[in-house]
Amino acid sequence: MKMQEIWNKLSAIDVNKHTEKKGQFTYLGWNFAISTIMEHYPNVTYDFLHYTDSNGMVKDYIVAPDGSCSVECVVNIGENTKKMWLAVTDFSNRPIKNPSCVDIANTKMRCLTKCIATGYGLGYYIFLGEGLPKEEFYTEEQTTEFAKLIEHECFKGKKKAVKDELRKSTSKPHYQKVLNMMKQRIEEFENEQAEAINQDLDNQMKGKI
Repeated sequence: MKMQEIWNKLSAIDVNKHTEKKGQFTYLGWNFAISTIMEHYPNVTYDFLHYTDSNGMVKDYIVAPDGSCSVECVVNIGENTKKMWLAVTDFSNRPIKNPSCVDIANTKMRCLTKCIATGYGLGYYIFLGEGLPKEEFYTEEQTTEFAKLIEHECFKGKKKAVKDELRKSTSKPHYQKVLNMMKQRIEEFENEQAEAINQDLDNQMKGKI
């Protein structure tokens, strides 16, 4: 399962109806994040990293010297592994010293959601401060098709101009638009070539009559 395909699918989902507010900050609801990624990739697995402190106690959070804490999680989809960390903070996004088990539990779920977002694309645009998801990225199939089309003789001396047009956007629709234009130009070129050949044949035949 290719990472680009996962990102393309999840990053294109509009999650605006499933966000929550924590103070002045907007977050994606963890229940929606988990249910959505399970719907598309039921083989997904996740876990929170554990640590052993100086007293030999195993904890699912890290304690800093000042008493503040952070958590880390890992999300796996097939052979793809993403890791994320998050500090335990209050509604003003300030670190909480000696947080309660509830503070830590809530942070773990937000960390999981952030890992899904930044690692696999679901709701990523929220972390960029944007209101809507960006258009889906181009696919490997599109780049493969472009590589074949650009070698056609009708683009001789024009490759740079075509590539410059392609680079104007990385969205899947833009790539498809350029590919369609290229295929149309190839068809027109081949029709022109066929017409020229037929015209030559007609001229040759007229000369023999």
